[in-house]
Amino acid sequence: MRFPNLIWAIENARLRHYELADRLGMETSRFSRCLRGRFDFSAQERESIAVILDYPEKWLFQEPTPPVSVKNAEPIHAEALA
Repeated sequence: MRFPNLIWAIENARLRHYELADRLGMETSRFSRCLRGRFDFSAQERESIAVILDYPEKWLFQEPTPPVSVKNAEPIHAEALA
């Protein structure tokens, strides 16, 4: 999932993806492909989506970043806890 914040905001607004696409004047197939990361939303589309959903554009289109792996983290030594 490329834009989890966007998907959450769409669901929070109680919209279906095709309803948002219609409000934007986008074909539903293009909207779906953009949402899944196959195509990119244009700058104007991103701005319009942010206005419609009333969330900051930067937050809506923030791509997820995985946390640091526990396996790669430095071990905690007992003397550091004392």
